[in-house]
Amino acid sequence: MVLKKKLKLMGLSTALVSSLILGACSTKSASEEKNVIKVPDAAIWGEESSALQLMYDLYEKDHPKYKLKQVTIKDDSTALAAGEGSDLMLMDPFVAKESYKKGYVEPLDKYYEKYQYDKDMFAWAKNAYSYDGKIIGIPWNYEGLLFVYNKDLFKKNNWEVPQNYSQLESLSKEIQKKGLIPLAWGTSDCAGCDDWWVTSMVNSTLGKEGTKQLFSGDKKWTDPEMVEAVQRFSDFWNKGYLSEKKSHAISQEDSMQLFAQGKAAMRLDGTWALTSDIKPNFEIGFAPFPSWKPDGKPVIPLGVGGGLTINANSKYKEQVAELLSYFFHKEVVAAMAKHGIPEPIKSDYSNMDLKPNVASALNLITEAAAKGETGYVAWSYGSPSVVEVLESEFASVYLKKKTPEKWLEKLQKLKEKDVKDKALYDLSNY
Repeated sequence: MVLKKKLKLMGLSTALVSSLILGACSTKSASEEKNVIKVPDAAIWGEESSALQLMYDLYEKDHPKYKLKQVTIKDDSTALAAGEGSDLMLMDPFVAKESYKKGYVEPLDKYYEKYQYDKDMFAWAKNAYSYDGKIIGIPWNYEGLLFVYNKDLFKKNNWEVPQNYSQLESLSKEIQKKGLIPLAWGTSDCAGCDDWWVTSMVNSTLGKEGTKQLFSGDKKWTDPEMVEAVQRFSDFWNKGYLSEKKSHAISQEDSMQLFAQGKAAMRLDGTWALTSDIKPNFEIGFAPFPSWKPDGKPVIPLGVGGGLTINANSKYKEQVAELLSYFFHKEVVAAMAKHGIPEPIKSDYSNMDLKPNVASALNLITEAAAKGETGYVAWSYGSPSVVEVLESEFASVYLKKKTPEKWLEKLQKLKEKDVKDKALYDLSNY
């Protein structure tokens, strides 16, 4: 999940997310050991931990002269400003660009040329770390939103995977009549996860180009199509199709259990959940989530979840650049894929020992990307002030505390503020 999104589900604060760029030790030479390269602690990175540790191990095996010292994260926003931080840093695209503007991040163009980082890299992912004519990072993984469903239940009832809102609503009515919950959902532990629904609505309602214009161009949040889509979702929620109108009162974990226990037929989820420990006794199916337009076509919104950057104050830039080349080692690529967090590169998943559901979902995304049926996740590409409200106030709409019009008017005002602050994400190269 976008770096922020994943960490929310891991129980870490937004403030801490911003501090992930910070290391525990100074890069100043006075007290540092010779040939010691400071890198982020692999143990804290959840699904990515094994891949990050493998990258470290492979490098150290080939370079016994250097020691990689894993440092803990320090919640200190002044660390980089003070010339401190780890030599290798993990940053989402927005933070990387802000840090680069302040001189804290090293441009990687010469290293891209030397090590061919982008030989198999998706151009749209590389562009996430393009700023002012420079490439300033390596995209760490990509993530997307998927329609997840109980395949056995669908087969038993001869249900077809819905493609649009009309089909989704009709199917939800039928599921409800059987005493089941159409869609399992919960946000008591992750209010920001409601952003996933907004992402789904935006992409399937406005299409790829319309979404680009909404996030980074002239299209307004108050566009009539968006008003209609948000109203549709509110109506859908209030018919009890999402966890019987209790989604705001149960957790994501609880909603996953509802699905795993066969009490709910479907859910919206991300690639980050592909290797969940929850093991239902039925086959799971994956598809693009249905369009929120009555006659629309589904898309799979994608985004870069985070990235690897080099501290501009590091004494070991050349060594870290070579360390980064190990990120594309076949064993590291396989380790990332096995955990459902694929690197944004062209890969042959058939040669990897992946769980069936992981292989199915990754192949689905690969096929959608080849057909141009992918979009943009809001948490990666929406402007910062807008995303903050997407992740905190969407419940006010379906709980009928605000009308869709009023809520979208607020988003548009915040977008206009971000325009003045030059904070819009540049999607021109995507």
